[in-house]
Amino acid sequence: MKNHSRLLSLIALILFAPAPTVGVLLALHSPQGASGSLLWAAAKVWLFVLPAIWYLFIEKQPFSLSKPKNGGLFIGLMIGLMMFAIILATFALFKNTLSPDLIHNKAAAFGLNRPLVYAAAALYWIAINSLLEEYIFRFFFYRQLENVLNIKWLAVILAAGIFTLHHSVVLTAYLPIMHNILASIGIFAAGVIWSGLYAKYRSVWVPFISHLWADIAVFGIGAYLIFQAA
Repeated sequence: MKNHSRLLSLIALILFAPAPTVGVLLALHSPQGASGSLLWAAAKVWLFVLPAIWYLFIEKQPFSLSKPKNGGLFIGLMIGLMMFAIILATFALFKNTLSPDLIHNKAAAFGLNRPLVYAAAALYWIAINSLLEEYIFRFFFYRQLENVLNIKWLAVILAAGIFTLHHSVVLTAYLPIMHNILASIGIFAAGVIWSGLYAKYRSVWVPFISHLWADIAVFGIGAYLIFQAA
């Protein structure tokens, strides 16, 4: 029975772990128009809908809201506030090495140079996308890795690696390579922390609170670079 469960987890990883990076590549490099939008939508369904179907009907697990029964919400909040401060401090340290005009122009290519569009996108990514990422990277990918490897710390590292690859590809559209490397190191560290929080407390809401504050810092910096510094 255990071997069957591990095999299912391995198949799930093969099917779904590449999806975040593939989805980003499609979003960044798909042709304009209906065909590109269709590819992007298909990648989103593959990433967010099919894992839920897998969990419910292949793994035959009950529906779960991932309630924080073991606590941890305060710890998640404190870590999130620390990340918020670290991100802002790092930006203050390196902001003179950034090119606001370059970032503004790249944001304009995606329509993010309009305040209302940027505000709507930021609200979506902070409040909704960060929760979806906790669902897919921690609740789904981490659990599968833990089941296959049966070594929690290694599952934490690999889940963080999948998370980092996805975001590093996103950042290629906005940051020079050296800044991307620096940001990716921070993203990996955050991924390790959030996977570790999920491993300890078994609820996506604990890392989500932390993730929320990190995203608030990131999109606050983005707003400054696009609308004030450019």
